[in-house]
Amino acid sequence: MESRPNKLLVIFPSILRGGVEQYNLTAACGAVKHGWDVHAAFPNVDGTTSLIQDFVESGVTYHTLSIAEDKSWLPGLARHIPRFFRTLRLLMVLKPDVVQITLPAPEYCFASILACGLLKIPTVVRFGLVLPLEIPVNRWRVKLYNWVRTRQQQWVVISQNNRRLLSNLFQIPESELTCIYNGASSDTCLPVSHTQKQISRQQILNELHLPDTTTLLITVGRLNFQKGHCDLISAIPHIIRDFPDVRFVWVGDGDLRETLESQLNEYQVTDKVLFLGYRSDVSRLLQAADLFVFPTHFEGGQSFAIAEAMASGLPIITSDASGIPEVIHHQAHGLVFRTGDSCDLLESVRWALAHPGEMKHMANNAYERAQEFTEEKMLQNYIEIWQTLSLQSHRSPQTLLPLLNTDRA
Repeated sequence: MESRPNKLLVIFPSILRGGVEQYNLTAACGAVKHGWDVHAAFPNVDGTTSLIQDFVESGVTYHTLSIAEDKSWLPGLARHIPRFFRTLRLLMVLKPDVVQITLPAPEYCFASILACGLLKIPTVVRFGLVLPLEIPVNRWRVKLYNWVRTRQQQWVVISQNNRRLLSNLFQIPESELTCIYNGASSDTCLPVSHTQKQISRQQILNELHLPDTTTLLITVGRLNFQKGHCDLISAIPHIIRDFPDVRFVWVGDGDLRETLESQLNEYQVTDKVLFLGYRSDVSRLLQAADLFVFPTHFEGGQSFAIAEAMASGLPIITSDASGIPEVIHHQAHGLVFRTGDSCDLLESVRWALAHPGEMKHMANNAYERAQEFTEEKMLQNYIEIWQTLSLQSHRSPQTLLPLLNTDRA
């Protein structure tokens, strides 16, 4: 009898599309290419409609799973009960060999993690954003987390900064947390000729109805407080005064759009910023831009946006938030300014625009460094973990898993 392919289930609680969601799509597509039977489960809402379509078109089977964090009237542990049973029911039906749960923040998906631990299904828990001021986790929750980790779970972080913060938060030895950095796609990492860049640039300028003399400063990220767009707004009038041909392109959607538009209007620079919303051609936009500006307040690691900007050879200005300085070294791979400091951001942009030659040299260094953070390396690391956990699952005696594996060849 032929053995069936390994089955991977990817779970996450997202209700909007951004970097975390793109990571999940990338990981799922990578597993499909390696011959895995891949399933994805997350909320089916307006903000995930295009994401569901992309998963399905990539050969991934989608399942509706309503596990988004919400304001529940239920107290304490009881809040997680509905999400726990929804996850449990899906696990019983799908019988996955390995589950990957992706967390936008540490407090998310507790019920799903617990359901996987109860059934002792091999599980990778990938932590994205971890803040230095996270409220200490309740003692009972720490004990539950440490219990589920013993039940064939591997926890993954995306920067050394995250590793330290998560270790303190959950009282876990750093050595027990695996660090896998985000990686840029292979398409982004491919060298692009000057001619190709000029063609992309002209196409984008035409699409945006901008003159050929425009200097494009691009920011990629969800439109919310985290990404720091507000810090950039106050600097725009000063930048435009010194460099009148500059235009700002903001890629991404979010709940802060109306607020940002109102602030731009107050500063009378509405016509200097173009909101492009979600785009599937970010790599083409990066090729057309002159400078990448990333004023984020906090990240899980170096962020996919940073990785793609590095791989595209685009000069970078970024905040020193979270694990970014692990990847971008100031004045070596780009300019790094103090997080939340609009004045420092302004001076960095001014210097960059006045010194294109030096910025190009840093961009070349960043491109070389980007080869250490490729999508292929990232996916290979995850696939190795999934395969190892799957083999351990097949070899080890378990209590509840026979319920899941009655049809295993």
